[in-house]
Amino acid sequence: MILRNMVVMTGLNLSKAGATLLISVLIAGAVPPHEYGLVSFAIPLMTLVMLLTDLGLSSAIVRHPALDPAQAGVTLRLMALIGAAGGALVTAAAAPTERVLAMPGLAPVLLGFAAVTACSIWATVPRALLERHLAYQRIALVEGGALLAALAGFCIALMMELGILALVAFHVLLQGIRALAFAGMAYGLTTRGGRLADIAPLVKVGGWVFLTNLLAFAARNLDRFLIGAVLGAAALGLYGLAYQFMTLPLMLIAWPASGVLLATLARMGADHQEAKAGVVCAVFTATATLSLPLMAFLSFGARLPIGTFLAHQWDGLADIVAVLAPVGAVQSLAVYAGSVLVEQGRVRLNFMLGLVNGLGVCAVFAVTVWSGLQALVLGYAVASALLSALSLVCACRSAGIGARRFAACLWPGVLATGAGVAVFGLSGGFQAQGTVAWLASTLAYLLAVAAVCVLQRGSLLASLKVLMHTRVAAP
Repeated sequence: MILRNMVVMTGLNLSKAGATLLISVLIAGAVPPHEYGLVSFAIPLMTLVMLLTDLGLSSAIVRHPALDPAQAGVTLRLMALIGAAGGALVTAAAAPTERVLAMPGLAPVLLGFAAVTACSIWATVPRALLERHLAYQRIALVEGGALLAALAGFCIALMMELGILALVAFHVLLQGIRALAFAGMAYGLTTRGGRLADIAPLVKVGGWVFLTNLLAFAARNLDRFLIGAVLGAAALGLYGLAYQFMTLPLMLIAWPASGVLLATLARMGADHQEAKAGVVCAVFTATATLSLPLMAFLSFGARLPIGTFLAHQWDGLADIVAVLAPVGAVQSLAVYAGSVLVEQGRVRLNFMLGLVNGLGVCAVFAVTVWSGLQALVLGYAVASALLSALSLVCACRSAGIGARRFAACLWPGVLATGAGVAVFGLSGGFQAQGTVAWLASTLAYLLAVAAVCVLQRGSLLASLKVLMHTRVAAP
């Protein structure tokens, strides 16, 4: 069951990542970096408002052992009010933020994202209720349909030459459809009545998750605020597009898998610790085998296509991608620490890790931004790698996974990546000047990675069997 749910959600996020990358490339070809930087600034601001209003309730709903329809109804109504307040807050901040930061054109973008904020918050509880019931196929149906409709709207807006507002229209359509569809699907899972006091257990757990998420937000988004304020919208546009490449394994694998992992572990019960450790190891193995070769290739193999398809005004993008890509690979593994710790009720430890991560990365941003974009990117890469390693150590200890067992999880991905890099270099990929030569070296890289996966099929199949045979019942 866990494998099916992971495949469904990973397939969905693969579609999302493909659409996001396509949209980013099309927008990058239609607008200069400073306009792209407006959206790169607006999205973190919207995310902050959503985070401040979510209160960590989505994770608490998924984890809660005995959630009743009355509690779900109270939470749903509370978030409806909060969503409206969040959208109003972004609306009120639009014009003042544009004036303070001296970023012309930011206010209209933020006004569009006010609607995105409200709809995203409204969709939170209904989606969490479906996730709690392991209804991942229904979730994927809604997410996929919303993505297709939003993509169509984006293309129409782009043909109408709306520029960066086409990207705003994409997000408005996406979140609006999600909110309506999830609310309709979850209607039968809630009842009227109930009091705010009834959801005190949810708020207690959600409060720690909220604080942890707030720190994670600071670690992930303070860089954008600082870059926009200190280095300008053009530098922020370069960084924002490179950041999307970095988050590919998070979007494709780790974020959807972490939600499935939390829901699955919560349903397995407290008496199956070794079985839980096996599931976590299987998820580590699958993630490392997919993300390490992908991000290694982006680090050294994306320079030619980036230079070919994007204009010279995007010069420097490939250098930033090369530094951030390995960070994405490490973070795709570290993100599971939250699922492991929250499921075990170790929300305070999860918060402390978030505190260390948030303060550490924010300090690096504050110090390095004055030395330029390249210095900030390099400082972030080093700090993030060290802090992700700390999260992994805590997660493994909590799950009862020793160092040798964890290394065994990484080994197929590390070996496949090493073989791919060697073959890419021997085939002339590092010196490739034309598209044909680059494609040939890329094919050689993929074949080398595939060959190693075949040689390592024993451990990979063992992990696959764990994910296939782990079955839990919905509440």
